[in-house]
Amino acid sequence: MKVEFRVFKPVEEYEVFITGFAGIGIVGHLATKYIAKNCEVVGVVRYRGEPPIVSIEGERLLLQNEIFSCGRVVGVVNNYGIHEAAVYDYTKALASWIVANEFRAAVLFGGLDGRLRRDEDLLRIVYTSAYKRSGLPTGNAKVLEQGLQIVGPLAHLTSFLEELDFPALVILPYADVSRPADPYAASVAVEFFSRLFNFPIDVSGLRQLAEELEREIAEVRRRLEEQAKREEVSKLYI
Repeated sequence: MKVEFRVFKPVEEYEVFITGFAGIGIVGHLATKYIAKNCEVVGVVRYRGEPPIVSIEGERLLLQNEIFSCGRVVGVVNNYGIHEAAVYDYTKALASWIVANEFRAAVLFGGLDGRLRRDEDLLRIVYTSAYKRSGLPTGNAKVLEQGLQIVGPLAHLTSFLEELDFPALVILPYADVSRPADPYAASVAVEFFSRLFNFPIDVSGLRQLAEELEREIAEVRRRLEEQAKREEVSKLYI
């Protein structure tokens, strides 16, 4: 499958590439999307079979896979996910594009099942052999335990970057799998990236989103409990 990278505005002096996918808690997508929100869209990634969707964001069309630039940081936001049949070819082409453009490093975002958390740490990391040799920062974070696995597009992209001997770091905050999205976990990932690469990002928006989601979930639970009580009372009169 042919994957095309169309950059319609050249970018100079970039250093770090970032991206993420939906996965657990949609953490990878949320983190990348949040970083990209104040950046400039400079290109797109296209492939046959991509989701036939576009929408409006602000005053512009939101396309499938957008290349964005924030100066030192360049990345790709996969706005509508990657078609399952295209994941292998897409991630292989993306890895080759990252290497060909001579980024200093790639940072990939994902999520870990929060039920696997065994200590007070908020995240784990994984890195390629080239990242370890390069001396790039790790923030003294713990590496993902043996026996645990990365799956999906993130696994493909990480393995291709390892094969290409390219420095890549995977940031994996623990996420709550009981909810459809975990913006708090995404804020942990973004904050860690911000400190690690001295790239200031205010994560208050993600934290606020997490609080709003928490309130919505609490309200749904309250209503369900009230409904259950009413149903229980009604049974007494049957």
